[in-house]
Amino acid sequence: GGGGNGHPQSGERGGPDRAHRAPAGQKDNRPPDRFQLTFPLRTNYMYAKVKKSLPEMYAFSICMWIKSNASPGMGTPFSYAVPGQANELVLIEWGNNPMEILINDKVAKLPFVINDGKWHHICVTWTTRDGVWEAYQDGTQTGSGENLAPYHPIKPQGVLVLGQEQVR
Repeated sequence: GGGGNGHPQSGERGGPDRAHRAPAGQKDNRPPDRFQLTFPLRTNYMYAKVKKSLPEMYAFSICMWIKSNASPGMGTPFSYAVPGQANELVLIEWGNNPMEILINDKVAKLPFVINDGKWHHICVTWTTRDGVWEAYQDGTQTGSGENLAPYHPIKPQGVLVLGQEQVR
């Protein structure tokens, strides 16, 4: 006897590991360049304005790849302002404070650790029902809370800006 039993071992061609390999050219976990915004300097004039407006929203998820070694703070990666309310929906990190999410001027601190010069994937979800929010970094839930602007729908027809706070 001796030798194999005729069954392919895990990891051989056709084995179960094959499906989990990244397609060629996708092993780097950076976002594709066409979706990438680079802000090399901290300024009040480098930003991206999104042309489409948002509808009224009762829940949302904001996700982005982000890389920063900014100290202190990276500023405002995401800002949605509506008439009469500059802080309708804002992600902001200023000074040596943790990143915060503002909804209609109400604030929650987000437990992200991202100022290490590496790419990180961050997501924040929120629902108007009880103002429940969750924060995710690199695929792991890092925090959650409730009572963040509960029963306040995000207003429509605002201006969405990436990389800059809006002051009116």
